[in-house]
Amino acid sequence: MPAFPEGIKMFKGLFGSSVKRITAALLFACTLLGSVAAAGIRGYAAYNDTNLNTFIHNGESIPEGTPGLPLTINFRFGYDGVQGLYNPNSDYIQDVNISLSNDQTYLGVQLEVGTSKSAFLERLENLFGDEIDSEMLDQYYQGYLDGYHDTSNGTVLYNYPVDSGSYPFEVDGQLFRQNVHFDQVAKGEYKDVSLTVTVRKDTKEGYYAIPIAFTYKLPYVTYSSGKSHPTHVEYINVYIRSASGEAGNEVNVEEQFAIGENQLTPSGTYPQVMNYGINLRNKKETVYDVTVSLQMSLGEEEMKPTAVSKGSANRGFPFDINETNYDRHYDEIGKDEVVSVPYSMAISSRTASGFYPLSYVITYRRIKDGQLYTETHTSYVRVRNASMETEDQEDTGEWNANKATKARIIVKSYTTVPEKIYAGDSFELTVEFENASSGIDASNILFTFTSEETSDKSAVFSSEGGANSSVVNTLKAGQSATVKMNYTAKAGINEGSYKITVKEQYDSPEFKNAEESVTIDIPVHQISRFSTSSFEVLPASLSVGSEANVMFGINNTGKVNLYNVSVTFRADSIRETTAYIGNIEPGHTGNVDVMIPAVAPTMDDGTVTAEISYEDVNGNVTTDSKEFELFVTEAPDINYDDMYMGEDMMGTSEPSLMDRIMSGLPYIITGGIFVILAAVMVIKRIRKKKREKEFEIEDSGTDEDDSEY
Repeated sequence: MPAFPEGIKMFKGLFGSSVKRITAALLFACTLLGSVAAAGIRGYAAYNDTNLNTFIHNGESIPEGTPGLPLTINFRFGYDGVQGLYNPNSDYIQDVNISLSNDQTYLGVQLEVGTSKSAFLERLENLFGDEIDSEMLDQYYQGYLDGYHDTSNGTVLYNYPVDSGSYPFEVDGQLFRQNVHFDQVAKGEYKDVSLTVTVRKDTKEGYYAIPIAFTYKLPYVTYSSGKSHPTHVEYINVYIRSASGEAGNEVNVEEQFAIGENQLTPSGTYPQVMNYGINLRNKKETVYDVTVSLQMSLGEEEMKPTAVSKGSANRGFPFDINETNYDRHYDEIGKDEVVSVPYSMAISSRTASGFYPLSYVITYRRIKDGQLYTETHTSYVRVRNASMETEDQEDTGEWNANKATKARIIVKSYTTVPEKIYAGDSFELTVEFENASSGIDASNILFTFTSEETSDKSAVFSSEGGANSSVVNTLKAGQSATVKMNYTAKAGINEGSYKITVKEQYDSPEFKNAEESVTIDIPVHQISRFSTSSFEVLPASLSVGSEANVMFGINNTGKVNLYNVSVTFRADSIRETTAYIGNIEPGHTGNVDVMIPAVAPTMDDGTVTAEISYEDVNGNVTTDSKEFELFVTEAPDINYDDMYMGEDMMGTSEPSLMDRIMSGLPYIITGGIFVILAAVMVIKRIRKKKREKEFEIEDSGTDEDDSEY
């Protein structure tokens, strides 16, 4: 092989000098060389750069599959005129058909139109030398011919076989018949495509490049009559994750359907006709051609008697067979869709009273006209036939509930989503029940959930749609089962834990219709709230060195206590001051009355921030803030010389102003103190009455000035 620089020159001669063609040629050459290198060591996995694709693109995540299990491959189809190695010179394409390729060795590259066979083969021989034989040359040239009529910008798309590893999917007559069609796809438009496969059980873990075949027509190309437009192939990537770590091992395939969910055990009484339906839920992707067949023999489990029966009573299939078959057919059942499969059965006259395990065989296809899959399910019905019951206690022995053994079903664990529930929130409750008995099975288990009630007899937890029960067919000793319920917590309840009682009704081999109850505690939280009254600031303007009295109230408007409430006042013009209020119960008010010293003149708009903080029952701190205005001015200058007087013109000396003030100072101080005390008492009394009036208005919902949190 030539060295890398010489190889680039040869590729330029083969494919042209444009960057796009060089890229295509390099991709082509590297892929072919990779196939030759892999000939000696068989590759089981391959990975392609889907950025080289023009039309076929992986979605947000690469599909993952497991050996032996079905897999839905989702990808996008479309082009933007820029991405990939090949873009049509048109604003749309028509008559698009997409399917899995029936040859996993395709790879599309671009070559010049009109290359002769001899020139084409010569170029391949130059690339591979003695590594390629005449048969392979003919195959490559056939790919050239297959795409000859699809021309665009002087190029044509060809398909060349390369070895990309073992094909990882089970191949049957239907796999490659899946087809997705679009009448038209515009440039810049992307269509979602889904194809269904089953991963081979012997597939090794790794990445696989899956070829997707597609055809389309260009609006500016005339296609000859009777000749279909050519097929192109591009790749997407899938990842196969081994379930066992060893190829060829059997894996447990999850069942497609669940039977009998969320319904009571159907029951009937002889001689009445028993009309009932069995719930059938599709747990996975949409399936087709579904047939549910009721078998004329019981399932693997035994009939469970509910009364002492006569020796002649029948304990086999409990119904008279009036139809040639009891098949129920559905053309299609969507994902998570539930259908009720109806039956009308005449109870046989000799049927013993008890629970009967009926067997249902379900067949379906994962794709239309695809492979037929089969599942078998068992579900119980209850039959009562008094004519086949006996009261002969000498032969049978009297049944004693105190001597009979029954299973013990407990709550192993439970969780809620979200984990922390606030009043008014909706949440999902998941309860894991366990049969804690040693050797005693339980069947036909009915779980009924009942919420604790408030003082007005309304439920603390209301269930979604009113559903409050769930059914589990069988719970063997030591086994667990999970039940999910959706609830909404009542908005107006107080914070605390509230109970949900689960009533269990079930059967054990010796004890029928056993009843037990268990309780679950669900903590419900409330959001703390408070409001404040208007701020009273006296005086609203003061000088440096003075103090202002600030008063307001904090009202707890929520349903939980506010603990360790404090208020801190901050501004550049005042000294930071903190007032501790303490605990405030719901519906009560904490009063703030604090003196704030002025330390500097106001240089801004006079805003003072009151930061209010409090704790919840767990000590978590919540902080909020309010603002009010307080202006501070410079301290006034006092001229003490003006306070004194000299001698008069007659030479007589008069008492100075300061002398007169000092002589009367004791009387002035005493009188001033009484005046100030009286004024403060009056002001506080007025403010207290005003705050009480404000909170009376606030409690009635008419105070629009207060802010609430």
